[in-house]
Amino acid sequence: MRKCLLLFFVLLLSGLSGCTASDQETATIASSRLYFVDTNETQVVSELYEPAATTTEGLIEEYMQALNITPQNPAYKKAKPDSVSILNYEIGADGQLVIYFDAAYNEMSQIMEVLCRAAIVKTFCQIEGIDYVEFYVDGQSLMLSGDTPVGLMQSSDFIDNTGGVANYSQTVYFSVYFANETGDQLIEADLKVVYEGSRTKEQLVLERLIEGPYAVEGLTGMMDTLPEGTVVNKVSTKDGVCYVDFNDKFLNKRSDVTEEATIYSIVNSLVELSNVNKVQITVNGETKKVYTSIDISGMLERNLEIIESSN
Repeated sequence: MRKCLLLFFVLLLSGLSGCTASDQETATIASSRLYFVDTNETQVVSELYEPAATTTEGLIEEYMQALNITPQNPAYKKAKPDSVSILNYEIGADGQLVIYFDAAYNEMSQIMEVLCRAAIVKTFCQIEGIDYVEFYVDGQSLMLSGDTPVGLMQSSDFIDNTGGVANYSQTVYFSVYFANETGDQLIEADLKVVYEGSRTKEQLVLERLIEGPYAVEGLTGMMDTLPEGTVVNKVSTKDGVCYVDFNDKFLNKRSDVTEEATIYSIVNSLVELSNVNKVQITVNGETKKVYTSIDISGMLERNLEIIESSN
């Protein structure tokens, strides 16, 4: 009898050792939703969804397929464009899911890419055991800007508003240039900004310039460069040129800073972005020949001579 029992347990243990972790482990989800993007590409939205799978890997596979589902609400659209393909995925030991996309991922607009990323991360972080998601594109870690990798993303990187709408927030680091205390040169300020994904980095840079250094805790010895009441009507970047259109308040030059400090605080700050090489400034849609004495009729490049030496 003892030999029979011993043989039974040996066979039982042998059978268990042949199972993978995903075969044994059932997984649940805190909430059953599929995440999409609204057709205006301004926010992440969601619909109820009841998955059939019960294991971690099974749920991942099911949600991979679910990314191709057309939402029921006509005001929503798929978060992952049909032109973008998922090539593979890996599950790490510490609760991270690595998703590999093809090169077509890089063809999305900046805003759509952020919203797509938000929807996908929120979808997969519902699965118990998946705490982080990381994106690879064309074999390389997804870069936020320049040489800064996005890295691991988690559900807490997303802000859920009332009404079931989710807006993505992310942290970025960039530099802007404010005037020195005499107003004739520029000082570089390194900023950390948490923002919602519906705005571009160009908008963020200009917003910080308009707010001025006093709005940033810890910045001293710097002054505003843009005239009071300045508003950005429109900003866009194409082929390395950032086109910025201001309202007419921009023409009311500040008396405490030089015109060079005003113009090149804009140009130098925007050119710090990896996708910007030159800047074209207009006012209410019109090209101006000069800003006081500076020719702003053409495309402007970085001016290093106006930056105050740190020595």
